Amino acid sequence: MDKFAVSTGLIGLTIGLIALLVFIYLISRLAKRKAGAGRAVNLLLNSAVLAVLSAAFIFLSLFVQTLNRYLHDQRIGTISARQEGQGLRMEFTDLKTEQRFNFELNGDQWMVEGYIVRWNPLLRWLGAGAYYKIDRFSGRYESDTCSLVPGRQVIDSSHRGLWKSLLKYGQRTKLIDAAYGIAAFQYPSQEAYGLYINDSGFIIKKE
Repeated sequence: MDKFAVSTGLIGLTIGLIALLVFIYLISRLAKRKAGAGRAVNLLLNSAVLAVLSAAFIFLSLFVQTLNRYLHDQRIGTISARQEGQGLRMEFTDLKTEQRFNFELNGDQWMVEGYIVRWNPLLRWLGAGAYYKIDRFSGRYESDTCSLVPGRQVIDSSHRGLWKSLLKYGQRTKLIDAAYGIAAFQYPSQEAYGLYINDSGFIIKKE
């Protein structure tokens, strides 16, 4: 979870606990008839103010955590894609495995493909990161009449049986909201691209 969200949440809970203790103290004084009307009203107001402050901090914590999860894009790689004649010279660095891949594709565009598991809303809100796999890169042609084979480069061929099961049956579990294949494509460029992932899929950004 976001540190600021955790901090504000803990502050809110602490203030709420103090408010509860003040209220319990007030009830005990009233039960023993040791609190005058003025004293009782003062304690009640203090308890109410603390309760409002507690609620404000807790709601702020919830808002910050929700916003943080909504805006969070996890960087997972760096891509270089340059046009050379009718081909594409590709370089991909996987930040998770620290592996570097150099390969060539054909096409006007390049595409990255993979899989993603989207956790249920509670787990995502608590900060569960995307469970994903980058499967392959492939070339793309804008024209349907091109006779050249676009080609592809497999990045990770492991655990395909697991991902097949997740795509077919993963949504039956309460922990998984959805599991599906993902892809994103772009044109080659002299600039490098950053590859990111969020709860929906791949994001490609120029450096």
